[in-house]
Amino acid sequence: MTLTQAAYWTRRFGVLGIIVVAVFIISVIVILSLPSKNAPSEYLQANFACTEFKDEFLANKLSIPSLSLSAGSDLVFEIETVTGKIDSLPRIINVHKINNLGQSLNSQGEAKTLAGKLGFNPDEIQRRGSAEYVWFNSSNFKTLVIQARNLNFTLTTDFSKPTSIPSNAQLPSDNQAITLATSFLKTKGLLIEDYIQQTPQVTYINIAPDGSFSQARSKVEAELIRVDFYRKASMISIRSDLGGAEDMKNELEKKLFQSTTTSMLTDKGRIDMYNFDTIVAFQNPNLPNVSVYVGAPNPLEASSDTSNKSVYAANFTYWPIEPLPCGTYPLIPPATAIEVVQAGKGSLAYLNDKNGDDVVPYTPRKVRKFTIYTVTIGYYEPTAEQDYLQPVYIVSGEATFDTGVIGTFHYYVPAIDYANVGDKIVIKDPQEVDPDAGTFLDN
Repeated sequence: MTLTQAAYWTRRFGVLGIIVVAVFIISVIVILSLPSKNAPSEYLQANFACTEFKDEFLANKLSIPSLSLSAGSDLVFEIETVTGKIDSLPRIINVHKINNLGQSLNSQGEAKTLAGKLGFNPDEIQRRGSAEYVWFNSSNFKTLVIQARNLNFTLTTDFSKPTSIPSNAQLPSDNQAITLATSFLKTKGLLIEDYIQQTPQVTYINIAPDGSFSQARSKVEAELIRVDFYRKASMISIRSDLGGAEDMKNELEKKLFQSTTTSMLTDKGRIDMYNFDTIVAFQNPNLPNVSVYVGAPNPLEASSDTSNKSVYAANFTYWPIEPLPCGTYPLIPPATAIEVVQAGKGSLAYLNDKNGDDVVPYTPRKVRKFTIYTVTIGYYEPTAEQDYLQPVYIVSGEATFDTGVIGTFHYYVPAIDYANVGDKIVIKDPQEVDPDAGTFLDN
């Protein structure tokens, strides 16, 4: 396996059920060389177009939290690949603007409307400081917290209450759980188009007497099914009205993964946009920002909404992305990302035993050695609000713990070359591109 091999996110299977390890193997570019004449100008020379001046963009450098290791861990990294080298990756990539509208003047009214759709009495609203609206339903032990600024919310159930969930009730099938979770979001107007395009994933959940969660080894042992929703973002975008667009698209598809086509309205009429996408990664690799917990119908739920009766918890953190990328930016080489990790400056996003429990909270581990197998690229979407969706390198492999047990790890490294970000450049014609900018991709 090469460090930049094109692949996809996978979930490992346990003996009797799905064990989500969320290996970050994301589709990436593995083309050896592409002549400059076959690439859009903005991918030959970055245009830095998300802001007028570089300092505005640099104020938004990615800062990614990192899991800690146990005292005495050794930051020893070995690189293991078939070829022993790092293949080509894009030199320049899209950055996407996140459309943070901010708190509306009618935030409380909008929150009350959403609470009603989620099965709560809108008038039983409580304030938690100036940032949150809270509801509690004593009949079914559910709590709803809505963020005043953006209406993102968490829905929880107090599972320490014996009657909070039916006992010995049959769970829906995986497909039924996905349908119920999708309906739950759709009927509230929360199912966003870019999430519809990806197949949701399921994880089986056990509930401890104190109400905490762990991962069930099989559906037979599970009491809930967590349905996770994912989305992608475009690394490379080609307008169909650009001269030679079809040739560019076809040439890229010979050596890359398949493109997707979206439509956009311009002053010249409606045109197509050819997008080469990669997956959006999250702060917790195993828990995306939109998840719904589904179980057997709750007899205590008074709502007439069928999906409300079967949904016991939900996390909805949605950051709307502008339809088109705001600009293109240069990347650090993937070899530099490895050096950052080796220097102990990467952000550890995941560390666990192979086929370990990915639901229980992380506990620091003592590591003797990290073996790097892949370096891939994706976009990083945190739980906190940010202005831009920016790329990260994901450095992945196996960890050897002090006990001799083998685990899996993933490090995040911000991918943009911040040292070489400039002020906005207006590139009017491909011939105006810096002749020293090189080709579309490096070798």
